[in-house]
Parts: sequence; structure tokens; C-alpha cells
Amino acid sequence: MKKMIAKLGGIIVPIIFCIALIFTASMSLDLTDDLQGNARVINYIGIVRGATQRLIKKELNHDPDDELILYQDHILSGLLNGSDELDLIKLDSEEFQALLMEMKDDWEDIKAQIENYREGSSNQQLYDLSEDYFKLANDTVFTAEKYTELNVQNARKSLVMTNRIFFFMALGCSVFIIYQEKRRRKLIEAEKKNIKKSEQLSKRALELMAPMNEISELMYVSDMDTYELLFVNEAGKKMFHIDDSLPGIKCYNVIQGFDAPCSFCTNKLLETDETYSWEYTNPILNKHYLLKDRLIEWDGRIARMEIAFDITEVNNEKNELKKRLERDDIRLACVRELYNNRNIETAVKKVLEYIGTMFCAERAYVFQFNGNYYSNTAEWCKEGIMPEIDNLQDIPIGDYQVWLDELQTHKKLVINDVEELKETFPTGYDLLIHQGIRNIVWVPLIKNGEVYGSLGLDNQDLEMAEVAVPFLQTIQYFLSLSMQRNENEKMLFELSQIDRLTSFYNRNCFIQDVSELKESRGSVGVVYLDINGLKEINDSFGHDAGDKLIKGCADVIKNNAASKRLYRIGGDEFVIIYTDITEELFYDAVQLLKNALEKNRCQAAIGCRWNEECAYIQETIKEADELMYGDKKRFYQGHHATSRYRHNNDMLSFLADPGALNKK
Repeated sequence: MKKMIAKLGGIIVPIIFCIALIFTASMSLDLTDDLQGNARVINYIGIVRGATQRLIKKELNHDPDDELILYQDHILSGLLNGSDELDLIKLDSEEFQALLMEMKDDWEDIKAQIENYREGSSNQQLYDLSEDYFKLANDTVFTAEKYTELNVQNARKSLVMTNRIFFFMALGCSVFIIYQEKRRRKLIEAEKKNIKKSEQLSKRALELMAPMNEISELMYVSDMDTYELLFVNEAGKKMFHIDDSLPGIKCYNVIQGFDAPCSFCTNKLLETDETYSWEYTNPILNKHYLLKDRLIEWDGRIARMEIAFDITEVNNEKNELKKRLERDDIRLACVRELYNNRNIETAVKKVLEYIGTMFCAERAYVFQFNGNYYSNTAEWCKEGIMPEIDNLQDIPIGDYQVWLDELQTHKKLVINDVEELKETFPTGYDLLIHQGIRNIVWVPLIKNGEVYGSLGLDNQDLEMAEVAVPFLQTIQYFLSLSMQRNENEKMLFELSQIDRLTSFYNRNCFIQDVSELKESRGSVGVVYLDINGLKEINDSFGHDAGDKLIKGCADVIKNNAASKRLYRIGGDEFVIIYTDITEELFYDAVQLLKNALEKNRCQAAIGCRWNEECAYIQETIKEADELMYGDKKRFYQGHHATSRYRHNNDMLSFLADPGALNKK
């Protein structure tokens, strides 16, 4: 484009000069023609002036000349209107035309006077008209000359102005040509430098391609706008089966297998002299790469260069470590839950939820053995999966002994496809397939070296089956410890809160409950009992007999008391506490209990008291205690030795058969 402008500049100046010459010549010719026409007009006016004087002389000498008169008429008409015959033009001057009309009018007067003179009129008047006409002709000539001179001046100015315009045009073009020539020279120099630089770049590119082709990692260069592959090293060609015909091949199609530019393309993220690093798993090679992208100049244009380092193995190790840490976190969460949560049922269910979710299972559960049967004691189900815990109770162990032997021997049971059991173990197959189970993983629950249950998963992610077994084995250890701790805590609770002989709450529990009930609202009723004659039974028949008496009386109380708050607070002392009960119902309940004790000949002193406010429970207990001692005192005052003997015989009968008294 610039070369074309420079060429045109070299042609324009001569053209301008040629046009200027032609235009000037044309204007000169037109001016010459105008001057010639004006000169002829002036000349013919002079002819009219001279011919009129000649005609007057001839007429005064009595020599008439009508042809001269006609000739003058013809000239005047030509001057007024222009004449091709006389080669006259009509001057475009109002002043000249007005004088010319005046000359024509005066000429008509002269012609009329000539006729009069020929007929004998005086010659003086004709002479005077000729003088006036001569003067008018002179004025007309001067006017024509003035008009012609003005035209000449205007034409001269136009010609000078035109020449100046063409001069400045030629000058501007010359300056432009000089400027373009300088630019052309600079462009030539720049082009030479670019050619030299391009040659250097080509040489450097060739030098660069050699090591690029030698590296084992994928390396390619793509166009930033069209995404066309400009270069792929030998390693990349082998990976993606690319031949040497690169033009037109898109990077997103060959490298990623896409039909459109990648949504994650880094073109818009790249900056000059900076390397952009990122990671991606290639869908064609199914390998994970660390990618290094950079802007480079390639064949005179900006392109994107990318080097891909295969870090699949490192990434797999990183992912495995991440998963291992996640499993460790879940394992720790399970241990924390089992340790902190004293509600073993809630803790186990939460642990099952952790495990089932982590291994993408549909169910996680715990089975425990009970004699010759085993039952599902805890279960977690994925959302949308129906629970099976109610259908898996008291299942005979013998039908599935092969699985239990596997747990005992190998400490695990893994079935990746239950269809494998269809021919070899139909009973197990039917049990599992009926629950919609496709695969299972079980580990045993062990206590004192023996299997007493199992922890398992149904339909878990098979890719995680290998890590599921050791994970579950770790969890089962802590689960077994928690279950054992729960049993121990129950035993400790019974030892600290439960009377072993009667299964009533003991004195410790009584003191604790009374302290808590003081803060309660509502009514309270207290029954205080003391077995009569226990000392005599112990002294006469031994403490075993006394314990049997206590146990028998406790059973009567348990079966007939309308409250669950039953306490044995001493050797032969019992307390029953009723809460939120009306006074009438309380004393009715006490009477029913007295009737039952009397019917069963279980002699006991009883004191009872009701209070509408539980806050006064201690005072109520004290009052009931005092009433009980009053009742006991009356019992011993009314029973002499013979009566005591009969009472002891009734107690012996009661000890021999506690239900016998009910039968009488």
C-alpha cells in the first residue's frame, strides 16, 4: 500500500503540470478569442464613426451613397446583436449596449436628416448631428476599450491565480513525494531489518525445534486467534498420532478431543514474560499433567506455547494421601463419637453413618450373636434405601455357619458379586438377594478372642473394597471396646444404684433422686415400710432365710405398688415415692398395697404421707418414717412371745412358698 502511494506520488506531479499547462493554454486561447472579438467590436465602431463622417461629406457635396448607409445599418445591427457574417460578438456590458442603442437612435436621426437635406433642407442641422454622432461614437469606443481592458485584467488575475494553485499543488505533491520517498526508504530499511530478523528467528526456531523434539514431554505451539497447531514436538505427535501436515488442525480437537475451543483455555490468562502453571487430566490419554503455558513470538505473530509434564503417578499418590487423610479423619470422628457419646445406640448409629457415607454404601450395620441366633442390632441406610433391621432378627446361626467360620478364620468376609453364591451357597444367596444386596464386606466383632458379632457394609463402592476391610477392622476394635465399656457401665450403675437382692434402687440412688425431686414441681407421696421380725428370722434360721424373706416382700411390693420409684434403703427398710398424684389416689394406692401385704402375710410396718408440693419431700419422708415407727411400735406392743411364734411360723410358710399365702 505504501509502495503504491509512493508510485502514485511520482506520477501525480507531472500530471499536475500537464493539466496546468493545458488549462493555462486553454485560458490563453479563450482570452485571445475574447480580445480579438472585443478588438473587432472596437474596430467596427471606429468604422461606423469614420463612415458616418465620410457619408456626411459626400451628402454635403451632393454625392449621395445609399450603399454606405446600408453597410452602416448592417454594422450597427451586428454590433447590437452579434454577427457571424461580420464575426462580431455581443459585448456583455450594459453601459456599452446603452451607448450602442443611443448610436443606433442617432443614426436613424441622421438618416432622416439626410433625406431632408436631399429635399432641400439646411445643411447645418445635418452637420451638427454628425458632430454629435462622432462624439457619441468616441464615447462608445472608449467604453468598449474600458470593458475589454477590464476583461483582460480579470483574465490575467484568473490565469495568475490558477497558475499559483497549480504551483502549490505541484509543490505539495513534491513535498509529499519527498516525504513518501523518505518513508519508503525507511520502510525498505525496516523491511531489510525484518527480513534479517525473520531469518534470525527462523534460524533460532530451527535451533529451538531440535531440543524441543528431543524432550520426552508433550510440547506444542498454537495460534492465539484461530487455535491452529503451529508446532507439535515428536513426543506429542506420537502421543496423539499426528502426522506432519499440521496446517488447519485445531489444538482443542487433537489435544482434548473437543469440537469447540476449550472452556478452560488459558489464552485470556497469559501475560507477556510470565509462565502460567495449572493442572489438568487429559480425557484422551487419561493422564494427569502439570501444564506450563507462555506467550511466545512464532513466525512474526504471538502464539501460545504449552509444555505438559506427566504427573499422573504423583497425582495418584497425592489423591491417595488425601483419601487416606479423609479416612483418618473419619476414623478419628468414629473413635471420638464412641468415646464421648455415652448413649451407645446413638453413637453406633452415627459411626455407621460415617462409615456408610465414606464408602458410598447403601447400608451399614451391626450384627450380634445370642446363643444359636444372631440379630441386626444397629443399622444405617442411605437415603431412599428401605431398612432391613426388623426383618433380620433371631436368624439361626447354623444356616450360615460357613460365613461365621470365614469371620473366625480370616477375620473378614468379602463378596464382590453375590451372583457367585447362586450355585455354591443358595441359602446365603437367597438371604442377600432378597435384600437387594449386590456385594458385602464384613469384619468380626471380637471379645476375649471370640467372635460375638459383625460390622458390615452392603453395596459399597467396589473400588474402595480393599481399604474398607482394614478400616472396618480398626473401627470394630473401638466399637467392641465401647460396647464392653457400655456393659461395664451398666454393671457399675447396677452396683452403685441397684440393690442386687431385690432389684430395687439402693440408698445411693434414693439420696440422689430425693435431691433432684426437691427442685421439681407438683405433688409427692411417700410410703415408708419396714419388715417386722427380720432379726428373729436371721437369728433363728440364718441370713439366707432373712434374704429370702426380704426378696419375697420386695416382690409383693413390686407387683402391687403403682410407682416405679422403689427403694431399699436399709436391711429391712423400703421407700416408695409417688409423684404428680392426687391425695385420694395416693392413699387408695397405699391401701391396696397394705391389703396385698396382709393377704400374703408379709408383716411390715407402714407409714405414709402426701404433700401437694414436691419441694417438701424431705419433710414428707421424715413424717412417713415417724408414722412407720409408730406402726412398728404398735406391732411389737400387741405381739407377745406366743404371737411372735405364730408370726414366725407364717414367715416360714411365706419363705417356703411365697405364692402359697395367695392360694389360701
